[in-house]
Amino acid sequence: MELFFDRLNHFLLIWGRTAGFFLTAVPFSVRSVPIRIKVSTAALFAYLIFMIYLNEPPLAAENTTGYIIMFIGELLVGCTLGFITQIAFSIFRLAGHFLDVQMGLAMANVIDPEYGTQVPLLGNFQYLLALLTFLAINGHHVLITSLFQSYRLLPIGNVHYTGRLSLFISSLVGEMFLLAFKIALPVLGALLITDLVLGVIARTVPQMNVFFVALPLKIGLGMGLLLLMIPLFVWAFETEFQRLFSQLSELLLIMGG
Repeated sequence: MELFFDRLNHFLLIWGRTAGFFLTAVPFSVRSVPIRIKVSTAALFAYLIFMIYLNEPPLAAENTTGYIIMFIGELLVGCTLGFITQIAFSIFRLAGHFLDVQMGLAMANVIDPEYGTQVPLLGNFQYLLALLTFLAINGHHVLITSLFQSYRLLPIGNVHYTGRLSLFISSLVGEMFLLAFKIALPVLGALLITDLVLGVIARTVPQMNVFFVALPLKIGLGMGLLLLMIPLFVWAFETEFQRLFSQLSELLLIMGG
């Protein structure tokens, strides 16, 4: 019985990390999927991971308080891994938001299927395009593989939350704005040139209602450039996802101390 409860405690610690991962990682954290389904799926993967590491000696905590702290630590590990994927996908939503503001579509909101909130039109388009690209390159398989490998790179009970981890996450958040601007820059540059041309026209032909012409012109030009640049966007998405996979491994090494 003592061995049984030791194994059960070990399984629950594994389940804590997988549950935190499935509750926060894209695309597993979609709001339309009930939480009980996510938790049950996490339990299934936790059982598979538990069977892989069955021959390893069970991890025992000194007391109940220590075990709870260890469980919370594993839950935070899973949530941190999932949060990294959230940052990666926020890059594309933010890039679309930049385009919405410049094209005059910031007020045209749609429902985000993941969070159930209203988001700008092109921001949601960029996010869905990135999500389809991610699924097309089997990125969800890579995430699951990273989850399995996390127990080898970061064994249970060896989590260290240090200042280096905070700096790493802060740098990722800072890079998010820079990368989003780079993705949207070609279209933003064309729209800026359009604004300059319209400004010159407004000064030279005061009788012309430039505002009446500018809004449909910028929307049409922006949509046309978006259609032309979809292959470039897909390439940017694939490049960022490859960077995401390497960041997950780096994050595990940092948390391992």
